[in-house]
Amino acid sequence: MANKILVIAFIFFCFELGLLLVIFPWSPYWENNLILSYIPSIKHLILSNYFRGAVSGLGIVDISIGLWETVHFKIAVAHLEKK
Repeated sequence: MANKILVIAFIFFCFELGLLLVIFPWSPYWENNLILSYIPSIKHLILSNYFRGAVSGLGIVDISIGLWETVHFKIAVAHLEKK
C-alpha cells in the first residue's frame, strides 16, 4: 500500500512541477525575482525567450515523465515491491 502511495505522490509531483515550469517563466513574477536584483549581469539571459522556452521544455519533459509513470503504474509499484 505504501508503494502505491509513493508512486502516486511521485506522479503528482511530476505534474505539479511540470506545470510550474511550463507556466511560471511566462508570468510577470519571472521578471521581478530576487536573483535578478542581486545578479544583474544574468538579467539578459534569464529574461531571454530562449531561456524561458528551455525552462518550459523541461516542464514538458517532467509532465511526460508523469504521464509515463501513470501509464506504467503497476510496473512502478511492482518494481518498488521487489526491493
